[in-house]
Amino acid sequence: MSNHPSLANGTVRAPRGIVRVNGQQIAGWAEWEVESHTYRESSTFRVLLVLSALAAPNDEAWFCSQTTMTVEVYGGFPTDPSHYGVSDLDRVLVGNVDDMHYDPVQRTLELTGRDLTSLLIDAKTTETFCNQTASQIATTLAQRHGLTPVVTVTSDMAGRYYQIDHIQLTDAHTEWDLLTWLAAQVGYVVYVKAHELHFEPAPNPSTAPVYPIMWTPADTTQTFQATVEQLSFSRTLTVGKTMTVTVRSWNPKQRHGFSQTYPTGRTKGIRPGTATAPAQQYFLTIPNLMPDQAVKRAQAKYNELIRQEMRMSVVMPGYSALTIAHVIQVTGTGTVFDQNYFPESIVRRMGIDESYFMSVSARNHSNDVQVAE
Repeated sequence: MSNHPSLANGTVRAPRGIVRVNGQQIAGWAEWEVESHTYRESSTFRVLLVLSALAAPNDEAWFCSQTTMTVEVYGGFPTDPSHYGVSDLDRVLVGNVDDMHYDPVQRTLELTGRDLTSLLIDAKTTETFCNQTASQIATTLAQRHGLTPVVTVTSDMAGRYYQIDHIQLTDAHTEWDLLTWLAAQVGYVVYVKAHELHFEPAPNPSTAPVYPIMWTPADTTQTFQATVEQLSFSRTLTVGKTMTVTVRSWNPKQRHGFSQTYPTGRTKGIRPGTATAPAQQYFLTIPNLMPDQAVKRAQAKYNELIRQEMRMSVVMPGYSALTIAHVIQVTGTGTVFDQNYFPESIVRRMGIDESYFMSVSARNHSNDVQVAE
């Protein structure tokens, strides 16, 4: 099975979708929308139901009486669009309903919610797990909520990270905040995919799967040709070339405070008689670092900030396999915007009228800006 909306034997395959609520396939859906975000954020969904198309036992009275609902959204391009099931489609999202909107006049019911990341976001804890490793904590919290842990083993005890960042151990925080903070300490990413909690090393962009977008400009013989419906770009001209990040810290062993800046040698202000733009200065205060650790923190923040420079927005036919982990490669514009981009938001929309589109927002630094290594 292939879920790419390309030509097959000269015929475009028709998109199909399935919505299940509490394990039951629902016949009355008219539209669904799923928005996937970058790592560490929950995905969200919206499902629109037509009341007249609902059938017992899952009719409007049943929906309105529910206090807990789990939604599964499927979409794709089955080989036989007249006969298909969930095994013929991609599971786009599993999540819990946060809100239900019932409109007896318009005869619709709308469900909105988040993926199963919400289980950890909504759970508060004061536990510190000082004598467990980050991977052990991730496994514990995943199993606590019935999620399958997909965890890469770490070795350092969590208490070491608390000491470095001087965290108040008695503060109440969400379990998700704890996991995202631990992931940052060990250079991991954390996210929920269906019923799995992933806690693993950040993917290497150089080996990430590539999704190509090819643009052919219009000429005297044809209009523009593209693999997308809409495509636009923007660039922040102040990012990268005139930006510095300074980390301030205090190390008890050295008995004094210090700061480390990356990159060094940037202009900090406009001097009389020059036209040099002032540097944008970002300051972070992180206690208990060594100087080399402060440099690494400054470099990491710098790399995060420069990715705001080049932005791309695109609307194209729905493709279930495109994920946040992909690199989008743009070619053919003949401009500096021909480069790689990293998705930060993917919104998929499918209607019962056989429409299936996705809107993607992505970003990266330009090739003119050097990444800290």
